[in-house]
Amino acid sequence: MTKWLLRCTTCGNTWELEVSFDLTKLSSGKLYHYCRYCKRNTFHEILERVDEDGDAELGLSEPRSREGRPLSGPV
Repeated sequence: MTKWLLRCTTCGNTWELEVSFDLTKLSSGKLYHYCRYCKRNTFHEILERVDEDGDAELGLSEPRSREGRPLSGPV
């Protein structure tokens, strides 16, 4: 299984999705999925693939919450 970091395009919440296929093969670069914060299905941007030990592989900017706090630190 591969973990992916996704961000809701409506509320900006980031979260991890574990699936068995490569999300980079999606032509739009987005996934339509239920957002527990928006409480409805929204588009989610595929940010990066996450390693087993939690490191991001694609080297994009550090993931942050909607409030701008780093996701890896304390809330």
